[in-house]
Amino acid sequence: MDGFAVELGKRIRACREALGINQRDLAAALDVKPPTITMYESGTRSPSNAVLVAMAKRLGTTTDYLLGASDQRDIFVDEEIVTAFRQFALLSPRDRRVVMEVIRALGAVPL
Repeated sequence: MDGFAVELGKRIRACREALGINQRDLAAALDVKPPTITMYESGTRSPSNAVLVAMAKRLGTTTDYLLGASDQRDIFVDEEIVTAFRQFALLSPRDRRVVMEVIRALGAVPL
């Protein structure tokens, strides 16, 4: 195990646990077997580029963060925006539609 793979594994695990996702669910989302996630997290195996990109998206982070090129874990730098997006996910489908309608009305999202 090299230090790079171990650090990558630590970051994958930290992001997964912060989201409350178990290894089995992450594996299913990435179309890999659960032991593969264990190997990634232990640093005995590194994901392919395609899996790394999909993993970063699923974990709500960047490949730069997972690879150690950045210490910015959240995609959004502004903590207020990060909090807003987390709260948005907790809204009912109806309330999410209302919020999106307001954002569209402000011109922030194409119609």
